[in-house]
Amino acid sequence: MKEWEWKGSRWWKFDFHTHTPASDDYGKGPNQAVLKDSKPRDWLLDYMRAGIDCVVITDHNSGAWIDLVKNELARLEEDHPEGFRPIHMFPGVEISVNGGIHLLAIFGCDKKTSDIDSLLGVVELDGEKGSGSSITSLSLIEVVDKVTSAGGIAIPAHVDKEKGLFEKLDGTTLQRLLDCKSIFAMELVDSRYEKPRAYTDRSLCWTEILGSDSHYPLDSSEQRYLGSRFTWVKMGTPGIEGLRLALLDGPLSVIRSDKEKGNPNERAQIVLESIKVSQARYLGRSESFTIKFNPWLNSVIGGRGTGKSTIVEFLRIALRRTDELPDDLKKEFEKYQKVYTDKKEGGLLTDEVAIKIIYRKDDSRFRIQWNPAEDLEPIEQEIEGEWNLAKGDIRQRFPVRIYSQKQIFNLAKKPLALLRVVDEALEVNRDSWLEKWNQAENNFFSLRARARQTESGLSEEPRLQGELEEVKRKQDIFEQAGYADVLLNYQRLNRQQRRVEMWEESWIDVGERLRKVARELIPDPLEDKTFDIDSEADSELCGHAATVREHLGKLREKGESLASQADEIFVEWQENKSGSSWKQGAVETEQDYRKLKEDLAKEGENDPAGYGELVQRRQDIEKKLRELEESKEEVKQFEKQANIQLEKMVEIRRELTESRRVFLNKVLGENQYVRINVAPYGASDAVEAEFRRLLQREDSGFERDIGFPNGEGLLGKLYKDRRCSEDIEENLKGIKKNVRDIASGKDDSQVKDQRFATHVSKLPPEAIDRIDVWFPEDSLDVQYNATGEGENFLSIEEGSPGQKTAALLAFLLSYGEEPLILDQPEDDLDNLLIYDLIVTQLRNIKRRRQIIVVTHNANIVVNGDSELVTALAPYNGETKKDCNGSLQEKKVRETICAIMEGGSKAFEDRYRRIALEGDHV
Repeated sequence: MKEWEWKGSRWWKFDFHTHTPASDDYGKGPNQAVLKDSKPRDWLLDYMRAGIDCVVITDHNSGAWIDLVKNELARLEEDHPEGFRPIHMFPGVEISVNGGIHLLAIFGCDKKTSDIDSLLGVVELDGEKGSGSSITSLSLIEVVDKVTSAGGIAIPAHVDKEKGLFEKLDGTTLQRLLDCKSIFAMELVDSRYEKPRAYTDRSLCWTEILGSDSHYPLDSSEQRYLGSRFTWVKMGTPGIEGLRLALLDGPLSVIRSDKEKGNPNERAQIVLESIKVSQARYLGRSESFTIKFNPWLNSVIGGRGTGKSTIVEFLRIALRRTDELPDDLKKEFEKYQKVYTDKKEGGLLTDEVAIKIIYRKDDSRFRIQWNPAEDLEPIEQEIEGEWNLAKGDIRQRFPVRIYSQKQIFNLAKKPLALLRVVDEALEVNRDSWLEKWNQAENNFFSLRARARQTESGLSEEPRLQGELEEVKRKQDIFEQAGYADVLLNYQRLNRQQRRVEMWEESWIDVGERLRKVARELIPDPLEDKTFDIDSEADSELCGHAATVREHLGKLREKGESLASQADEIFVEWQENKSGSSWKQGAVETEQDYRKLKEDLAKEGENDPAGYGELVQRRQDIEKKLRELEESKEEVKQFEKQANIQLEKMVEIRRELTESRRVFLNKVLGENQYVRINVAPYGASDAVEAEFRRLLQREDSGFERDIGFPNGEGLLGKLYKDRRCSEDIEENLKGIKKNVRDIASGKDDSQVKDQRFATHVSKLPPEAIDRIDVWFPEDSLDVQYNATGEGENFLSIEEGSPGQKTAALLAFLLSYGEEPLILDQPEDDLDNLLIYDLIVTQLRNIKRRRQIIVVTHNANIVVNGDSELVTALAPYNGETKKDCNGSLQEKKVRETICAIMEGGSKAFEDRYRRIALEGDHV
């Protein structure tokens, strides 16, 4: 087990019955000589390795080894050899009493060998010390009295075995012993052992302990080796005072090892370790004020005005839980977070105040800090002994529940506030559900938006259909005038004419081109000053050149003749073309075209070529209309998908109601005092405000049309004729349809004020969508049973303030693993309710969650079995700790009895023998 670092009570692994070589039968067997030679160091280390926390040396009629072991333990604590762990050693002895009965006598850790020797003398031991065969001259009752008078605890040893009380005594002798008030515990080896009738008839409840009765350091055939059997004992620092109280307490403080397979010191993984306050108005002024907590039940006590509630509210501030307070309690809370500047002011803070909380989470340590200037790092984590900045949201990372009595009473009055508490439970986990809901909601909104966007394009359909009809009418005009053939012929004629013109242009200037070439054929004479005409050679060459010019001249004449012929060919072509049947057909085609234009002009259409444009326009319009038809189908699909999504949201909403119901049945299924039923969509008080917010009419107005649940108007239909949640869903669906019909103008026949219809029709479509996904919140039907018996459950609304608080406390204590901080939860409760309800549940839950309770009620502290009690008191105008420890500490008990009403009675109820405690503690 890890080293225990917490203040207050814890469970100690206790061996009540052990032997050392001082007992004559130690190590009895073939190896006894070697075992009898064992040394105190080896003996102690064997127990340390076995994980024993407290050991009682109970040798047969001897205390010889007590001083030896104590001295060796002191040396071990200095040396810390391998295998060392802290251990507490209780001196004791196993006395063989007249009649052969063995009795364990246990004393405080300060006792020595000499004290045991003195006791053995007082009880008149006859025989050798260390021998089991030696016996006392005094009777068992007389020996018990002597042990008690010496400040010890007398426990009959192995009562169900040889030399045990129940096996050795019967009749009147046993009855006299059973009436002895100084015996309140016994060593019972076999928990199944059937106790004598004389014991059961007296309704005795001696605390049953278990010891190893070890005579061997290791295993043996008798299975009585060290660590084989032990008892878990709960107390603060081990001592005879705490041990006696634990044994008086019984099952709350003592567990046999055969009844507990695990380690009862296991704690919750998330706990508050401490709070430290510096420089508050009444806390931490002279020095820092620190409270260290226990991982189980912590009680903070003190008189009125000692600062108990201040501790709670400072925890609330530092852990960022102030927004959890209901509105009507926030004003009262203001003083706890207000910096005072004048002595007359009520603030409890100063500018220099600092609140620091150590929070343990999964074995990691975090420091959560707050001050008014907000210049302290909110979160730090301890890593290798150093504090390092850590990130995150304090509320999310460090869960805790903080409730004052007024908060609890407020929850009883406001079911919706209680519902928020239910929703934070891990089994409900509304945050996770909300993610799923938001995703479905966004999908729905998206589908509706896409449907509207697509539908907006459909507004063109009437215009396009009208334009199509007009195009068709004009096409009919063209077609009725024989347009197609005329225009076809005219277009063909135009093409032919353009082709003829192009063909003519390609040769029409052939004559001119021939003349130009002919003119350029004859070159200038060769004769010039370059040649000498008197030279025979020059003269001969010039003659030849003249002959060339002569020949070329003849060619020019022929060219001009060809040009004339070309002109004649063109004239002939023109005459032939004009007289041709083609020309006649062209004239007729042009006449038909002119007539067509005249006819169209009479119908307002001036361009015969517009027919082609009409054909193209008709095709375009018909294409757009086909696309609009496809869009219509898309709109239908979007609407269909949106409706499917809406149905899915109904299922998701039902899941939330069901998870709430399952959770409440789980935590309260066997609770005798409170029942909480979920009423689906039943938060009628909030319905009108929510509906008006969605209709964007949060103020008054339209009362007759909007109405209210179980009244008139739209909301009057919500809970009408309801038999189950499905009926409310159907009614709600009808209300939503009415709103949509009014918004679209489809049906406003039931509207009483036309201005309401006008208002709804002006709402944006998104607002109507939000109405479609709206569901009234669930309500909680809280019932209580004042007696905790039978089925006499009544509505909490009929209960007294105390009964309301009790019912809600029963619920709040029923679930959760995070630290729970309660401020005076007992206010308005009678002691019967406090014990039966709070005390019982505190005992049951503290093993799995840490509880810090501020209280004035001793029952909660004492019978709730607080592991740590912190008493506060004022000193010189400043709150200080008066005491801080476990219930086994005398100072703590005295403080409880002094300042808490009913403190003595609470101890009497718990320990059963307050007079006995007075004699022995």
